[in-house]
Amino acid sequence: MTLKQFGRDFRIVFFKELRELFRDRRSLFWLFAPPIILPGIAICAALFIGSQIIRIADEGVPVTFENAAAAPDLVNHFDEADATYVVDPPENPEEDAFGEALAIIVIPEDFQEILADGGTAQVQIVTKDSSVLTFFASSAVRSVLDDYRDDILQARLAELDLTDDWLEPIRIDEGRRATQESVASEDEGGGSNIVATIFLPLAVTSWLLGGGMGLILDTTVGEKERQTIENLLVTPANRMSIVMGKMTVVFIASMMVMSLWLTEGLLLNGVSNAGTDLVSSSMSGPEVLQLLVESSGSALGLVLALLVMIIPFTIMLNGLVMAWCAYAANYREANLFMALVQLGLPATVLLTIFSLPPEVVEVVYAVPLFGTIVAIRDLFSGTLSMSALLINFGSAAVYATGALALAAWVFGREWSLTRGLQ
Repeated sequence: MTLKQFGRDFRIVFFKELRELFRDRRSLFWLFAPPIILPGIAICAALFIGSQIIRIADEGVPVTFENAAAAPDLVNHFDEADATYVVDPPENPEEDAFGEALAIIVIPEDFQEILADGGTAQVQIVTKDSSVLTFFASSAVRSVLDDYRDDILQARLAELDLTDDWLEPIRIDEGRRATQESVASEDEGGGSNIVATIFLPLAVTSWLLGGGMGLILDTTVGEKERQTIENLLVTPANRMSIVMGKMTVVFIASMMVMSLWLTEGLLLNGVSNAGTDLVSSSMSGPEVLQLLVESSGSALGLVLALLVMIIPFTIMLNGLVMAWCAYAANYREANLFMALVQLGLPATVLLTIFSLPPEVVEVVYAVPLFGTIVAIRDLFSGTLSMSALLINFGSAAVYATGALALAAWVFGREWSLTRGLQ
């Protein structure tokens, strides 16, 4: 088998699979719909919540009091605050206890006496539902109450010639001293964020499961059920060229889906970093785009390191899935294995994150499957060294090659390809 023949067979299979993919509009929809629709839903929800926040910020939260005569200073504080304004109670409280108000503040009878004696008075915030608007209204009311409480506290401290420092005898400052130079510094999204070290590895593996992996079923066991795989069995094409042609289409689809997720992640990171500048200044379209690019630039190094680990990991995973699907007799067997992968991969991520210590020996990065998960965890936590990244990439490349060889070997076995054929 010459290189020219291999390239010819590869091109034939590649363009065949590519044509079938573009003809299958349902597969294309479910392939690219999640990274397009889900962020759109999130943006709509963010716009709705943002509009509610802007409304509250512009108009203030209407509140009313029960037993307002017991706390005249507190009522005045709420009326003068920017976040709230006081409205009259409803004429018929039995039918509508709130009226125009979004929250009711219940004042005890001895409120003023308790404060005058240096005690702790208790007020109650009553809301009528658990909607988003009511949640922000309750937060605004709590903020005004906290300001009033701080004013009383400052007055009490001033009477005793004390300051806020007296209330905080110990001040805690947290930091991290890296034992080795990291691929991504803390300024590039690393640091010790426990949410990043747990959520982001799960998100990355979910991108793999939601990418082109589902196309493997159609290119293997799907051909068995359509009875088109016999055409492959009678051709002199090399099995490796067939596998590589199919896998290349799957890999391109997976990378396109992941690119959408990464682009949206970078854009979200840029909006988060430049949010203040975007809101506080009047900028043109090109200026906004330039600001977002500059704000996302700090995360580009992390994304490049992530791609170095994800590409061979994706090839290895797709190769193993293709080997099983080529052996499966029908969609039922293939879907059973896919269900195990979809459940087992996130479980493996959680098991790896919580069972392994924060610092591991570099040989762990060369362990199949687990090594890449640990590397992704350490990348987001800012503790992945360049040597560990190279070890993981080199070992994962070897495993990816082995997975492709296994898939080609299964394709080369007639007893495998004829399982399920009538």
